[in-house]
Amino acid sequence: MRVLGCALACIIGMVFTAQARVLSYAPYSDRASIPAIQSRLNRHFVLAEQAPAPAFGTTAPTGPLGPAQVVLYDSKGLEEPLVIYPQDGSYAPVINAISQEDDREIPTILIETIVAGQPAWRLTNDGGKTWINVALPAVNLFPSNGVDTGGPFVRARYSPLLVGTREMPFFVAMNANGNVTVYGVTFDGTVKQLVSVPVSTVSSIALLGRDATGSRLLVQGGNGVWIVDLDGKATLAAPNAFRGLSYGWITPVGSAYVEQTTSFGNVVLLYTQNGTVTPVAASWDGAPDVTPTINASWVFYALPTADYGGAWMIRRGGSRPTTFLLHTPAAGVQTQWQDVSAPEVEALHPAPSGKKVLIQVHRPRQTIDNLLFKDPALAVWHAGDGAPKAYDELFLSETLSKGFVHLDADKVESGEPFVFDSGVPSSLGFGSPVSAGGGGGGDVVQEWGVVRASLQQKLVLPAVGRITGAFGSKWATDLTLYNPGANQITVTLTFAPSGTTSPRMAPVALNPRQIRLITDVIDTLFGADNTTGALFVTPPAGISMNVTARTYTTRAQGTYGFTKNGVDFLNAAGPRFPLTFSGVFQGASYRTNLTIADVSGRGTTVNASGAGPYGQMTTTGMLFNAVPNGQQQFNFLGLTLGVGNDTGALILQPSRGEAIASVFVVDNRTNDPTFFPPDIPASVVRVIPAIGHLDGANGSKFRSDLFLYNNSPVAKLVTLQAKSWDVPESPAFLPLTLLPYEARVIRDVLLTAFGKTGIARLRFVAQGSATDASVRVTSRTYTVNSDGGTYGFLMPPLNSFQSAAAGDTLEILGAALDPQFRTNLGLVELSAFPNQTAARARVEIIDDAGASLDSFEVAVPSAGGMQINDLFHARGLPDSGKPVLIRVTTIQGSIGAYGAFVDNRTNDPAYVAANLAARN
Repeated sequence: MRVLGCALACIIGMVFTAQARVLSYAPYSDRASIPAIQSRLNRHFVLAEQAPAPAFGTTAPTGPLGPAQVVLYDSKGLEEPLVIYPQDGSYAPVINAISQEDDREIPTILIETIVAGQPAWRLTNDGGKTWINVALPAVNLFPSNGVDTGGPFVRARYSPLLVGTREMPFFVAMNANGNVTVYGVTFDGTVKQLVSVPVSTVSSIALLGRDATGSRLLVQGGNGVWIVDLDGKATLAAPNAFRGLSYGWITPVGSAYVEQTTSFGNVVLLYTQNGTVTPVAASWDGAPDVTPTINASWVFYALPTADYGGAWMIRRGGSRPTTFLLHTPAAGVQTQWQDVSAPEVEALHPAPSGKKVLIQVHRPRQTIDNLLFKDPALAVWHAGDGAPKAYDELFLSETLSKGFVHLDADKVESGEPFVFDSGVPSSLGFGSPVSAGGGGGGDVVQEWGVVRASLQQKLVLPAVGRITGAFGSKWATDLTLYNPGANQITVTLTFAPSGTTSPRMAPVALNPRQIRLITDVIDTLFGADNTTGALFVTPPAGISMNVTARTYTTRAQGTYGFTKNGVDFLNAAGPRFPLTFSGVFQGASYRTNLTIADVSGRGTTVNASGAGPYGQMTTTGMLFNAVPNGQQQFNFLGLTLGVGNDTGALILQPSRGEAIASVFVVDNRTNDPTFFPPDIPASVVRVIPAIGHLDGANGSKFRSDLFLYNNSPVAKLVTLQAKSWDVPESPAFLPLTLLPYEARVIRDVLLTAFGKTGIARLRFVAQGSATDASVRVTSRTYTVNSDGGTYGFLMPPLNSFQSAAAGDTLEILGAALDPQFRTNLGLVELSAFPNQTAARARVEIIDDAGASLDSFEVAVPSAGGMQINDLFHARGLPDSGKPVLIRVTTIQGSIGAYGAFVDNRTNDPAYVAANLAARN
């Protein structure tokens, strides 16, 4: 995986210049999940994970969260995720969930479910081992749907449930019989009525907030706003109820802040002390107690400081600069910074130390079919600094319910992983946009959900080596490193030989903007021979870089191999996130090898099974292990699983640890390997940039096979859409029904399925919801020898990192000015249907010192594509043998890109994805 730029300024003997980058990430689960109300600082976090999507055309069970499982996760990654309710592994309605965790790091959890058609409450105080009934009234309590603007708790704004203390971990507000009653639920499940006040007629919110310790509540009723303690003692904070939506907190001295929203654009922060209410600041500029004509585009919100003694505030919108403010009772309102670029700051996350705030902004992006979405971008602000100069993008398609689940703003700069929820995406159909994917590269295989990521980069190449293999193959790995920053860095390379726990380390210095090619890296840097393993690439803290490797075997006539970008260390599969590899079993003439790299530090166990044209294979449940922080390779996987001569898909389900898995399919007749990354779901529109049936240079005959897999117990409908690159035609459609667990291959798909020759773009989608990740599709393009032997590469569908709208830049690393190779650049326009306007892109070639060697503009046919063959020689560049970087910047339209590095002696192509660069 490639991550671009430098995340944050840091000091490691020198000051590094901050640059934006795109963050990679990995989902915890392949199911739609809703986080419980809980502190973001908890070690463990709780998700209500919905049941898998039903078959298309059937009705999903109803309920606020639907049938679900309550799952407990460890943010440190030291424990496996655990389904704690229902304990038999079935599903039950989960209406509300809230969790409290103290210094013991054992969560106490309260959930609302439905029993015999009535609301019922269950509590565990031992992390889900045992559950007891809680005698709260059977009142329907609808979960909070307030926008998450930050602060210490997940989904707590406008919530009828709040977290308390260890002794009384939960507070619940219920409306009945004209009163709002606040109950406390104790550690042992006892219910205590704290206060009952008349329902307010001007506001729907009763439980406004709490203090820093969780021992006092801010409660609103029709007779005023009250501060209530754990004994039920109520003190009047304000004589009148606040109008509209209200949210607030109690200060250590017993005063209170209340944010009041009466309409879009009309928001004011109030400070109340001893019954006196004073306006502090508002969504409008000027005096907060003088209401002007309201502009609905004004945005204003407030969050408590770390000690709850003050208020952080954001004011933006209405064509104004974004302003970051701080109020304390002693100093009043103080402007911290003002940014005329008007970033859409959507949340603030104060650090426990009080010295930092993580700033979370919207970033507008354009994706397939020119539809807009917004993704979050992050920067850590230090007290006293000006506005952030750069934001790191977490390239997810966020919904209104997005927000951090686990975060320590004091530690995030040093690399502590964080957990972010993109929100459950809405149902999308054919022609809808691709979900926004995690930044930087092609390693992201699900682009929504609750994900883990880090501001500290660590990349993994899960399969490198220098070894003699089967059928006379001799394997080696060349490594290309790229430092996109303006400072010299020293990168640590760690080689973990397969099956051992004895890694070898080597430092590599990179000059500013340098691209460095290290041939036969295992021998050159580590002096090793006859070994394979994983290579970990770690830049200094706060610095990002890019890495690509080519692994190949050498024969007398030339080389056969594959190219792979580095994978982010955190982008691994866990026990709630299975991986599939469509089409990795190719029949009797091929062998399939699997590598598993453990990144959990605890060792990894993976359950592997196969699926074919008639569903799941008879041999399933084989276990494969990798040592802690190490790698293991398993050869001839088809024989091990009993697949034999069949074609089909591989399913990997980790049961312990976290794994980065890769599959390599080798044609025994040519020894040409094809690298298969994990599949990306077809739950939204995907694009394979090129499928072909044509003859090429040096006697090559290129064909494309399409692989489909339905990882579901019900049938799924898939629609394929083929559009020739250079013909202004209407796309051809082909609907297919995949049977349960069916793995299907369509040989020479362009000719046999669509009756076309040449090159075409393939769009596809599986009908259903955007969270139905069952259907997977990928393709392999290859040329055929006279004896039937093949050499080619996988052409997977693009994720959102590999497409660019106007102003976006894609980068391709791994090419070199080598006379023995030709580099072909593919560009494809992503609109659903052709129009009269061609897309335009600027192509730039960067040398190994960061200078521009060449640049030019090209036109790409609407809804079509083009390939610039032998790019470097076509542009008259010298055969220096040095590595280069290819940049593609979209000027107009929406463009996907890829590179193909072809050995002129063997005609063997190696595919490399283009990855999205960050915007400053």
